[in-house]
Amino acid sequence: MFMKDGRRIALNAALMLLKQAIMAVLGVVFVGYLARKVGVAAWGEFQASLAIAGIVTIAAGVGVRGYLAREVAVKPELGPRHLGAALAIRGVTGTVVLGATVAVVLATRSGLGAQLIVLAAASQLATLLYSTMWLSFEAHERFQYILYAELGARLFVIALSAALLALGFGVVAAAVAFLLGNVLELAITSHYLRARLYRPELTTPPAELWQIAKRSLPIGALGALSSALLQIDRVMLRALCDEEAVGVFSAAWVLSENFRMLPDVLLGAAFAAGMRLYVQDRDAFGRLYGGCMLVAALFGLPVAAGVFLLAPDVIQLVYGGTGDYAPAADVLRILACSVPVTFAFQVVTLPLLAAKREVAMVKLLALALVADVALNLLLLPRYRAMGAACATLAVSAGALIASWGISARWAHVVELGRILAVLAATAVMATAAYVARVLAGMWASIAVGVAVYAVLLVALRVVSLRELRALLARRVRASPATVA
Repeated sequence: MFMKDGRRIALNAALMLLKQAIMAVLGVVFVGYLARKVGVAAWGEFQASLAIAGIVTIAAGVGVRGYLAREVAVKPELGPRHLGAALAIRGVTGTVVLGATVAVVLATRSGLGAQLIVLAAASQLATLLYSTMWLSFEAHERFQYILYAELGARLFVIALSAALLALGFGVVAAAVAFLLGNVLELAITSHYLRARLYRPELTTPPAELWQIAKRSLPIGALGALSSALLQIDRVMLRALCDEEAVGVFSAAWVLSENFRMLPDVLLGAAFAAGMRLYVQDRDAFGRLYGGCMLVAALFGLPVAAGVFLLAPDVIQLVYGGTGDYAPAADVLRILACSVPVTFAFQVVTLPLLAAKREVAMVKLLALALVADVALNLLLLPRYRAMGAACATLAVSAGALIASWGISARWAHVVELGRILAVLAATAVMATAAYVARVLAGMWASIAVGVAVYAVLLVALRVVSLRELRALLARRVRASPATVA
């Protein structure tokens, strides 16, 4: 069973990594174009509106998506009815909280900020609905449909926004394009859901919906706190500093976020199998946990080292040679250090989710949020965007240490020798990449770093040639079944 699940996890991870790689390249190019076109202040106001809409949406759905996805992963036959219940709860609560936000904004504000928040709220509602539908794709491990929906919608957004900006329209037009793209993604997701899986059944009575909502509260609180930790820095920067500080921080944040989303890919690919194995085969779950932690180190450490080294080059490449975004380089370096921390945190939480220990995680993230707010209050007035980045890194590291303590019983399955070998390979890679950057620039540094790291992984026996051959052999044998 574990070998079958392992192949499926590998395929799902490959699909999601492909999606993330494509979206990262397209997104970085587009973000740079958009940020240069509208200027640092308008860019900061746009990012602040997205953060505000994101925080407001925390109250929508109260964890229903995560709770029901876990139930469907274990009992797939519940899919149509549970998805219908999730759409009903999240659709109603999302409409209420976002509608209230729009009403408050229109009553108290005017101008660019108000327009952007209204558009962001409408866009967030569409996102809430299609992400709810994704629980079925994730629970049934049909990740390719998420890839199709994301790629089609993002290409539409990039093309439309770029055209509008080229014609002289400003950040509001770009926000409209984002809204239309999310509506398109909702339509594509709905099409694949109905054509390839099932139609959601909106038959759950109100009393049962209320019971589902109550049972979802622990996961809801967990998701709310996680979202708040992602958004709070930009919101507090806008409140305590100004839109330019938000713009500088966001310039680095959106780049690091492309790498920070890789842990979500890893956990998403392993989620359904992990929930099953935890219930049915604890030894197999332990092997899955150890493998995920190794993959977290394999990806997270070199990404952090590479981005830290090349941050000034990346900022100049994406945002141009003007000085408006130059301070974002140091911010990016700090945020890059949180990438491996986020990787490890996602893996450490896997057994906690499988064991339904959401309450312990809620307590942990509540403390993390309080610490983040306190650090921001202390650092932002003087250090602005740099202070926000430092607060993010400190809180992420603290949350990892605490969560590792909660799930300490699984620490023995992690192959410490391999993790140390990855650290050594990363250190040598970073040294070689630094020398190459000094001698020949950024692209040479990337090429040398990738080549050196790959060779060292095999030389230090982090990944053996035998394992690679076995993996390829399994993938070849699995191909006909996968295609079918």
